[in-house]
Amino acid sequence: MNKSVMIIALAGLTAALSFACADKDQVVAKVGKVKITQTEIEARLANTPYQEFINTPFGKKQYLDWIVREAVLVESAKKAGIDKEKSYKDAVKDFKQQQARQLKEYETNLLVELYFRGIQSEITVTNEEIAAYYNIHKADFDAPVSYTVRHILVMDKVTADKAMQEIQSGVSFQNVAMEYSQDPSSAQNGGLMGPFRKGELVPEFEKEALSLQNDQYSGIIETSYGYHIIYKVSQKQLPAISFTDAAPEIKQILEREKFDRWFESKYKELGVKIDYNVPLE
Repeated sequence: MNKSVMIIALAGLTAALSFACADKDQVVAKVGKVKITQTEIEARLANTPYQEFINTPFGKKQYLDWIVREAVLVESAKKAGIDKEKSYKDAVKDFKQQQARQLKEYETNLLVELYFRGIQSEITVTNEEIAAYYNIHKADFDAPVSYTVRHILVMDKVTADKAMQEIQSGVSFQNVAMEYSQDPSSAQNGGLMGPFRKGELVPEFEKEALSLQNDQYSGIIETSYGYHIIYKVSQKQLPAISFTDAAPEIKQILEREKFDRWFESKYKELGVKIDYNVPLE
């Protein structure tokens, strides 16, 4: 290393050491009455991706100059009264509300994640359970079927009755579904859903759907989602499914069933009550 390079390196090292060892409240710069402290700068420095550059004498100077220029702009804006303007205050208020929502979401997601790890064993499905399910439902896997339906989903019996009356009066099922159904994923398609295989939908819905003939509609069926009217579009036979191919699907079915039962027990334990008639915007 030549002498000039060594001097620069030593100078950089000395500057870095003096910067790191100084009093944490040491004032590094002043802009009017505003003091910029070492603590503030180091907090901001921790979030910059240019650590190596800033730890050089030139990088440190440029970074400090940038912070000072920002402070000059802020103080000039305040003197101009920008911080008193409604647009500024409204924007800050909206940002704070957004940050509060994001913090709440983070807290909620973290609680759920940490708790879910602890109850994982309660909804874990064993290989023995998968095999038992396959054997019990072997006829369904030896001769599986898929079916496609249209459905109307509403939250109350009164609305379900109105929809049924229109169907019975001759209005097409598709049009009634588009008018009444509150299922956002299918309403605009005339209630069209599927194709599905047995075990993929809630039992009450599935039992009714499989019992219908093509082009036949059901009565009003109540499930945990609300009140349904089902129209059978089609059903077809599928090739047999081996245990190996069926196992992943069975695992999902059993996990969902266990999770649903877990929620049912917690609903009772916590006295859950839901008013589905409250209007939401």
